[in-house]
Amino acid sequence: MSSSETRLAVVTGAGTGIGRAVALRLAQAGYTCVLAGRRRELLDETASRIADQGGRAVVARADVTTEEGRAAIYEVVDAQGAPLRALVNNAGDTYLAPLFSQELQRWRDNFALNVESAAFLSFEAMHRMSRSEGGGIVNVASMYGIIALRNVYYGDMIPADTPEGPVRGVAYAASKGALRLLSRELAVAGAKMGVRVNTVSPGPIQVEKYQDLESDTVSRFNEATPMGRFGRPEEVAGAVNFLLSSEASYITGAEIVIDGGFTLW
Repeated sequence: MSSSETRLAVVTGAGTGIGRAVALRLAQAGYTCVLAGRRRELLDETASRIADQGGRAVVARADVTTEEGRAAIYEVVDAQGAPLRALVNNAGDTYLAPLFSQELQRWRDNFALNVESAAFLSFEAMHRMSRSEGGGIVNVASMYGIIALRNVYYGDMIPADTPEGPVRGVAYAASKGALRLLSRELAVAGAKMGVRVNTVSPGPIQVEKYQDLESDTVSRFNEATPMGRFGRPEEVAGAVNFLLSSEASYITGAEIVIDGGFTLW
């Protein structure tokens, strides 16, 4: 494929879980994927899987929370000699701590990863897309930007009663809520630039960190989910691909909640 035919997609947090599934799906759709993240070996594994299915990917090892890291991603984009058509802000993590012993720096770090990185990567992407043929951005938020965490589902993993108060993911919830509204703000800003911005908010998804959940925890989540199971990363990736496709050409500022109905009751 020549550079004039190449479509570039940047996917952050592409080394594992939802990010890897998104990169694989976008590569199937014909994008050359720029795989961004901190751990080179995981990004290389994603790139290898994309190559095995006949796609193309390049690795951008970078810390998305820093200006230098974000600049490094766009240096890799520039080296491809093709326009950026898609950005998926998937990089994120949680911060759990007892309510009365929350640490300010951990809060700031969580917001830097979950919101600030998405915002500043999007600003640059929108600038580039506005000067070519437009494009799309998808921000990966969470059901916990919509509803509050219920400790009972997690048992001893996230206890509701400690000497320092209940263990809560307040920074994560606040940052994912902020990311949802960031999408709406950017959608308005990008509408006449030819840039669409949307959100997916996953619920319980069977990613690596949940592989070893105790059976009681899995059962509690299954019982709390109308569809009775965890979702698969590929199911999130399908929604992301749709939002970036021409079939979603009149959709911007929207949110797809991918939770098997978890947030419905």
